Amino acid sequence: MDPLEQSRVFLDCFKTNVNPADPLPILVPIYNLKYDEIEPAIIDWIRTYLDQFGCPQCILTPIIRKVVGEVLSNCKENPKSCGFTGLEYKTLQLTQEVIARVNQVCTELLDNEKLNNLLAQLGLGAEDQPDSAAISGTGAGGRKIHYSLALKHKRRTMEDRHVCLPDFNKLFCTKDTEPTAFYGVYDGHGGQEAASFAASHLHYYIGESEHYPHDMAQAFRDAFQKTDKLFLEKCVNHHLNSGSTAVACVHHINSRRIDLAWAGDSQAILVKRNAGEGLFKRLVHPTHVASDPDERDRINAQGGFVLPWNGQFRVGGQLAITRAIGNPSYKPFVTADPAISLNQCTDDDLLLILASDGLWEGCNEYYTSMFVLYAIRKFPGKINHLLYHIICN
Repeated sequence: MDPLEQSRVFLDCFKTNVNPADPLPILVPIYNLKYDEIEPAIIDWIRTYLDQFGCPQCILTPIIRKVVGEVLSNCKENPKSCGFTGLEYKTLQLTQEVIARVNQVCTELLDNEKLNNLLAQLGLGAEDQPDSAAISGTGAGGRKIHYSLALKHKRRTMEDRHVCLPDFNKLFCTKDTEPTAFYGVYDGHGGQEAASFAASHLHYYIGESEHYPHDMAQAFRDAFQKTDKLFLEKCVNHHLNSGSTAVACVHHINSRRIDLAWAGDSQAILVKRNAGEGLFKRLVHPTHVASDPDERDRINAQGGFVLPWNGQFRVGGQLAITRAIGNPSYKPFVTADPAISLNQCTDDDLLLILASDGLWEGCNEYYTSMFVLYAIRKFPGKINHLLYHIICN
């Protein structure tokens, strides 16, 4: 379908299923936010909300930018209506303001003239096909270029998060000179707050760094450290003690670069087009775990300790990872300082797989690569179902 038809299908679905009286249509964080923290949170809430209605990428970004502009303007003009307490914004009240604005904007776009004007501003008429992933979130012929899946298994609560932003540069108005996409996986522990905060803010601070995009290594370091610092403030104010590993990827589409940063034991592999001994390449190496002698030496030099427990080394006898966002009771030993991997893709590089240790502990890299290659070639429309199969079996 062309962008106009996709948008009309979404808006019809939205009109049929939206419940304006629902006081809490999305999960709201328990911590408050400062003014300079609310923009990435607002974007995350809008994406989460509109995903429920199948909002296509071609119209998602302009809706987000319009709502963000209106909400930020209202926060300055009438801060109390947005939950401002004098120091911070109450997330429940701010979320309600955001959702009300989204409902209003989507309702207005039911007017075909306003919808046509919006798409015309993007250069997407009824006869046009999006020509890049940065505009549409799809590849040639409308083929989706990313798939994602999250499973809780036997845990009581879901503490992990993942982020897929195929139009990162447009969504956050970055200084890029080419289309970029962002993908991230956050493996939470001790609660979901650290993973939730990192999933909504880390990419924002990457793009906001003065070093982005010309010095990606420093931009990653800036973002990881800032995200960690801000979340640790939340931990003090709201008595939180959770943490989260992180693996973050910025894909520079035209220049075919894949830049990654990570803290913890999640993994990313680059899979080749053809099966063989060099089928995949580990991009995250080494992972930050207490069994790594270099990480143990670092922690011991800082005055911490690592003990073997139940067949595995653990920081303080408890935590198996040595780097993470959050974990205030383990600072400074469990640092958020990331490792960096900057990669230039070749014609033989086909796809990137990002996942937490929950996948890699059950499936090795070779099996996972072969399975996904087979799935996308044999069953291109059922990738998520097949990913569920590989994880559950």
